[in-house]
Amino acid sequence: MLQVGKLIINLSAIAYVDLEAKQNYITNKEASVGVRIYLNALNGQGNLESLFFKGEEAEYLRKYFTSVASLCGGVE
Repeated sequence: MLQVGKLIINLSAIAYVDLEAKQNYITNKEASVGVRIYLNALNGQGNLESLFFKGEEAEYLRKYFTSVASLCGGVE
């Protein structure tokens, strides 16, 4: 389990993580950059559910996932 603020995330529910995700998918708007965690669950449109974090929470997640990746042999 991974706790981010008041949210607890089951690590086995994570499909993948984007460490430099944009908050909005619309490219002509200024979007904040953060961390997006994609979950192994589909939303009503058939896409993976996701959680977006910015600020201190995003920095915490970047440090966590890069340290775990280095223990596992690197990041793709």
